[in-house]
Amino acid sequence: MKTPFLKKAGFLSAMLISSSVFAIGGGGSGGGSTQDTFDTLFSEAEADGRCSVNRVYTTDTTFYVPSDPSNSSARFNILGWGNGTGGDSTTYTTLLESLASQCVLVAAANTENSGTGEEVQNAVNEARSRYASKVLSGHKVCTSGHSQGGGGSFNAANRLDADCVIAIQADTRFTTEIYAPVASDVEVIALWSEDDSLAPAGSEYLTSNTRNVEANTSILTEAETAGEDHFTITFGRGGDIGTMFRMAVKAQLSNDSAEATRFRGAFWGPETSATVTESASVISEVERDAGAVNTQP
Repeated sequence: MKTPFLKKAGFLSAMLISSSVFAIGGGGSGGGSTQDTFDTLFSEAEADGRCSVNRVYTTDTTFYVPSDPSNSSARFNILGWGNGTGGDSTTYTTLLESLASQCVLVAAANTENSGTGEEVQNAVNEARSRYASKVLSGHKVCTSGHSQGGGGSFNAANRLDADCVIAIQADTRFTTEIYAPVASDVEVIALWSEDDSLAPAGSEYLTSNTRNVEANTSILTEAETAGEDHFTITFGRGGDIGTMFRMAVKAQLSNDSAEATRFRGAFWGPETSATVTESASVISEVERDAGAVNTQP
């Protein structure tokens, strides 16, 4: 690992919460079904979901609009997306289609510079009006993005009063910064990759990306995929980090409450067989703060 955000020895002061406060256990309450393990959830999230997807391109936003073949009147939650620096509407097409197939309405800002969160805010608001008949009453909104867009997802969350953030390899040092902490009830999943040299998870420096994320959140799970780099997420369905992204989307935005509860056990609540940990071969590092451990799956 080139720039770990948590080392087994040496930088324990960088830990968000010591392992001694984790509630360790198998199966039990807090992890969804006792049959679920992280490996089974990960394997399930490697596949596309049940919804078909229609991609609609407009000047400012690309929409990935789901339809549930088993329920023509189905309504959905919203994921707002910001591209990495230089990315455009085609860079993440396959990835975003796979997310929308999980029965989530994706509103992707077309801009190459999404760090302020304004364009993602506009994309989500346009989705609310344009697809009002497809949006759940009392719907949830998660903001997300890659690199600059990942950093901007925190700013977009504040602009939208969003429910959650799913930040992918968030750059909070060079292309943008987090302007203010997100609300204390906003659930944040930050995904990193072990061999990412452009927006690495962190280091001993106080300006590391994880320290910036940690300082601006109250409910946080961070996971780093093994052996992937900054651009893995841009190819096809996004590699292992793309699968982790689909797991996070299922956990936070599924319109199927039973499915959401199962996948929430991978990120929230006391540790169970379903929780993401470093024992998984695809994961190199994991950190969950007290807010994550104490949040109901």
